[in-house]
Amino acid sequence: MKTLNIIGAGRLGKTLGRLWQQAGFFQVQAIFNRSLDSAQAAAEFIGAGRAVAALELMKPADFWLIACSDSEIAATAERLANHLGERENIAAFHCSGALSSQVLEVLRPAAIASAHPVHSFADPLRSLDNFTGCSVALEGESSATKALAEAFTTIGCEILNIEAQHKSLYHAGSVIACNYLTVLIDLSLSSFAAAGIDRDSALKLLEPIVLQTAQNNMALGPENSLTGPIARGDLETVANQLKDLTSTAPELAHHYRQLGLACVELARRGQLSDESAAKLIELLSEPMR
Repeated sequence: MKTLNIIGAGRLGKTLGRLWQQAGFFQVQAIFNRSLDSAQAAAEFIGAGRAVAALELMKPADFWLIACSDSEIAATAERLANHLGERENIAAFHCSGALSSQVLEVLRPAAIASAHPVHSFADPLRSLDNFTGCSVALEGESSATKALAEAFTTIGCEILNIEAQHKSLYHAGSVIACNYLTVLIDLSLSSFAAAGIDRDSALKLLEPIVLQTAQNNMALGPENSLTGPIARGDLETVANQLKDLTSTAPELAHHYRQLGLACVELARRGQLSDESAAKLIELLSEPMR
């Protein structure tokens, strides 16, 4: 079994560590976090690994996972390079969605790669139950990506190979679909609150329609899943909603306009006529100041 050291075993690091440990693919060996207590907690969650107080105390391993925040990866790699020396036949990778493997160049001759699981690691315990089936975007040196493809396949993932120069655009797509969906739900809750509907009731109301909409989009595509007043060209409804939002929650009205304009362009790829689209664009455009 290959050994794995983890630098930055937060929600992602300790989830992957435990899944690989349980699957018998990697033997988690050493864990280094900002504090020894958090590293120890990660080791207990994983069920393996020795918490260390300094990166320099980590013993050699076959694979090194740098799972700290994006802004810390380059500096961590520099520090690790001094510890690795000229060791060969090892691999180092990070799990950033935005950065390519090139940020780890300082670690050569180690094989370098990036592996981004398209998964929300909000709660490690929940992730253990629903991680299977997620996609993982791999790029980097072939020897490392080949090994990582096997590692992630072992824990039930689908593999997507991408080019380093496309990493940022790829990640932007993930951000829009995942992070911005969360923002949309929060904006929706704000609108319900303005209507006097409490948060718990609003969430209960939203759950089935949000989940059904997501399923429709995955099965039918956005063009065939869009419903609502803009898809129908219902100017009166859109105008009334804008009026009420502007008077009660101007910031929500701004977001409604911006998202509405994008919605018009999507609706035009469906059945919305050019005439209705033009009227909606005029209605949704920000008023002159």
